[in-house]
Amino acid sequence: MTLVEVMVSVFVLTLCTWMLSTTLMASARHAENKRERAWAVEAATNVVEQMHGLPFDEVFARYNASPTDDPEDGVPGPHFQVEGLSPSESDGDGFVGRVWLPGEGPTLREDLDLPELGLPRDLNGDLVVDDLDHATDHRVLPVVVEVAWTSGGGERRFRVETLLSQLERGLR
Repeated sequence: MTLVEVMVSVFVLTLCTWMLSTTLMASARHAENKRERAWAVEAATNVVEQMHGLPFDEVFARYNASPTDDPEDGVPGPHFQVEGLSPSESDGDGFVGRVWLPGEGPTLREDLDLPELGLPRDLNGDLVVDDLDHATDHRVLPVVVEVAWTSGGGERRFRVETLLSQLERGLR
């Protein structure tokens, strides 16, 4: 073998080694991103399932930001942690999970301009969108559950949007 052949062989071997290591590193990053997303999906869907398991008239009180209308001590409120995920750097509360409801604190409003919650919208079934508090007479409740975290690939988000309802069918 000539020196040129040896140099070409070493170059090809180096190139192949670099390509293999790059592929392995990308695969490891992808696996970590999938694992984190699975944790976020599971946490968000668990919160929605917990809401479905509660009496409808308690959901807003348990998950809004105000402790003044909580039905009992130890209610979750709008924030939650997800084990294995780090809070987003832009998030000041230190939690990765957040439940978004229409209204501030204990007041449930249907006239707010919140397209992500489908508002404004009639929440109590009277066919009027007004500026009154509907915390005690709502029939539908739009909810967004969001998980935002920081990973090796940057800021990540996952959100579930749902509409909880307590609609009764009338028999005729």
